[in-house]
Amino acid sequence: MNQPKNTLQKPNKHLSTKKAFTLVELIIVITILSILAIISFMSFQSFSKDARDGNRLTTLKNIEK
Repeated sequence: MNQPKNTLQKPNKHLSTKKAFTLVELIIVITILSILAIISFMSFQSFSKDARDGNRLTTLKNIEK
């Protein structure tokens, strides 16, 4: 019993659709990255402030000597 080939094959809907990110997904990712960037920038500023203060204290101690 030979059946025609087109009846055995089911059309694959997944191959014909394009996969892409939605606008909402992109906005969420950009928002999360922005929040992480702000947190790391604020953290870096405090480290820079501590380094400057340490440098000033060292310079004052050297001047006293």
